[in-house]
Amino acid sequence: MLGALAVGMQSITSALAELPATNPIEWDDGLAHPIPYPLGAGLNRGIAFGGGGIVLLSFYAGYFHALRKNGLDLSNADIVVGTSAGSIFASMLVSGNLYRMYDELNFFADFPKLFSKLVPETKQNPSQARATHFSLIAKDASTETIQGIGRAAMAARNPGSEDSYHKTVKRIIGLSEWKSKALHITANDCYTGERIVVSKDSNIPVDVACGASSSLPGGAGPTFLKDRLCMDGGICETSTHSDVIRGVKKALVFSLGDGTANEITQGLRTSSMPDTLLKEIEILKAGGTDTISIVTGLAPGIEHIDSIMNPKYIAPYLKFGMDRGNADTQKLKSFWS
Repeated sequence: MLGALAVGMQSITSALAELPATNPIEWDDGLAHPIPYPLGAGLNRGIAFGGGGIVLLSFYAGYFHALRKNGLDLSNADIVVGTSAGSIFASMLVSGNLYRMYDELNFFADFPKLFSKLVPETKQNPSQARATHFSLIAKDASTETIQGIGRAAMAARNPGSEDSYHKTVKRIIGLSEWKSKALHITANDCYTGERIVVSKDSNIPVDVACGASSSLPGGAGPTFLKDRLCMDGGICETSTHSDVIRGVKKALVFSLGDGTANEITQGLRTSSMPDTLLKEIEILKAGGTDTISIVTGLAPGIEHIDSIMNPKYIAPYLKFGMDRGNADTQKLKSFWS
């Protein structure tokens, strides 16, 4: 079966190569942006939140809960870029909803129930398995490869379709209105393969933007952003989209994996595209940005992640995040001031 799918992927790529070089219908909706797209010049502090499913979302929640309990609130960053799960968390953080939605008791009681609704754990149908497989076999991040994955994503019969998935996301983040001009959310155009960056000026509801950014091929969505059908922001040549915050004086970059081959063997990547994390950090530092990279990795006692969307990882990664947040507070207080 997998051999047939690989042949199908090659056929899609061949067909794409035969398409006309120019699109007869050209438009500029202000959403597609090249890489790099630096917006941080003249700003003091920026954060890039990478993606990583419920695993990283749980870590974020525990980590930032611990920071705030210890007197450090990072929601005042001058520019924030969020991708996939990172877009959901970033939107909650900068809007204040992370802190308003839950008091301490409700936070830990309701978090697992809320986030397990993102992608219910059900057996994939063949169209979903095909989209997932095309992501896993991708060895490069060329436009043609991203387009191929995008077509498989568009053809997948997911439980959260393009007109409903963002409603689930809205229940999680608690808003649709864009609260902060600092926030930027990434996605990828399924058809053109272009990188998309959404901001408050885009006039797209934030739940819809987050829905597109977290529309993992074979899992949920894709989601329309204006007239573009878009998928997960992680299906891209940049792993964290930290190029968006390039130019800031101080940057925090969060990622699930460490940018090495360990990510694949540990189950921390949903594609075989090269992870550019280490290069991105190098570029930030070379540009004069004081940068701290915070890599989540495997929680204590966990040797492999079978699925970054498996709700069984919520509890251990909430605790892991809180422990790491408590340990990192003083270092980050000195850095962020």
